[in-house]
Amino acid sequence: MDFNRSILLLIALSLLAVPLTSAYAEDKPLAAEKPKVESFRTALNKETSTLNIPIEMSTDELANILNLSIRKELYKGSTRTKGLSTDVIRNGPIALRAADNYLYITLPVTMSFSYSMFETQPVSMKLKFRATASVTPDWRLHTDIFYLGVSDLLAEDVGVGPLSFKPRSIVDGITQPVQKVLSDLVAQKINEQLPLKTQVAKVWDTAQKPILLDKSYKTWLKLTPLDAMLFPLYAQNNRVKLSLGISTFAEVVVGPEPVTPVKRPLPNLKLVKTFDKTFRIALNADIFYKDLRAIAAPLLLNKQFDSDGKSVTIKDFDLSGNGDKLVVKLETQGSLDGVVYLTAKPVFNAQTNVFSVEDVDFDLQTQSMLLKSADWFLHGTIRGIIQEKLNMNLTQQLEQTRQTAAKALNRMQLMDHVFLKSDIRNLKFKDVIVQQDKISIQVYTEGESAILFQ
Repeated sequence: MDFNRSILLLIALSLLAVPLTSAYAEDKPLAAEKPKVESFRTALNKETSTLNIPIEMSTDELANILNLSIRKELYKGSTRTKGLSTDVIRNGPIALRAADNYLYITLPVTMSFSYSMFETQPVSMKLKFRATASVTPDWRLHTDIFYLGVSDLLAEDVGVGPLSFKPRSIVDGITQPVQKVLSDLVAQKINEQLPLKTQVAKVWDTAQKPILLDKSYKTWLKLTPLDAMLFPLYAQNNRVKLSLGISTFAEVVVGPEPVTPVKRPLPNLKLVKTFDKTFRIALNADIFYKDLRAIAAPLLLNKQFDSDGKSVTIKDFDLSGNGDKLVVKLETQGSLDGVVYLTAKPVFNAQTNVFSVEDVDFDLQTQSMLLKSADWFLHGTIRGIIQEKLNMNLTQQLEQTRQTAAKALNRMQLMDHVFLKSDIRNLKFKDVIVQQDKISIQVYTEGESAILFQ
């Protein structure tokens, strides 16, 4: 009899074991593990920008340089006719005009011819040349000058003592040395007057140091020059233009002075047929998790949220980054006691300047645990509430930075007699990344820039 009672008692205890265990599991606080650590993208994508360096001169200004530079004695020596020599002397101001990307040079000269003891009176004429100009990768201006002919009517035959010759053929025969003299002198003097490498090197070196835009807001312009480019010479309507560009990354940084990188030497010039003259400046907005938590805390902490007849109160929450997602840690009390994790994708609306999150969902490990003990919480309203409350309007922060940059860059002195002028317009969204302690958002403003030498 005692044996039978013992059997019945064991059966009764075994039947009670399942509900007792289940009750214990429901009452035990849930302790989900933090999501597995994923690597971060460490840097925002960068948009290249162009610092435009326009160099322009009128043909009158260029003619003045040539008139001061080119000597009177252009050629003295033999001709193609045996025994006949000539003297070519500049006989007035040089005239220039620019059209069709050529420089047209009119050079007034006198020519006298000698044969033995005989010599002619000087003959006045105007020599016509066409010039092209280019810049070599080592920053030197190079010119090629081609003879086009004589503007004046010349006598068919001229006599010098016993010799008779055609002056036009003599002129055509000596233009080669005159062309060389002109080409060398034009290139030399323009290189002296327009020392491209020296001027661009100043801008290049200065651009590598952070430039203070606004002392009160601790706002800096940080440039990272990459390449120097040259668009072909433009010569039209008696204006001569060179378009130089420095390709760079440009960003506005708020806070302590950025570290000056190791200085890069000025590279060789890249000769290009065209380049984008747009000047883009990145404006980076950093949202630190501690600031986002401070904004969301009054809206979430100690608030009761109901779902399917059950309720939970959020006693604490925290934010962190993991890979490309934002991780939300919640500590709850009520129908569910414990710690759970959600993940969300950070997004930025460039039209409203509002930061928010999308695709809010429980982490996989948290989901697995909730399915076993509190699946009602998986389908509750908490995900929508998190998505709704984690918003931040960045309009004031971004617009203040844009206005500070626009005001400073309207005309900023880089060094003595060198100014940066830039037109800063509306903002455009570029990139967003999740980092260990913050989310970084990049927008950029674009316009045109010019480096002015004054």
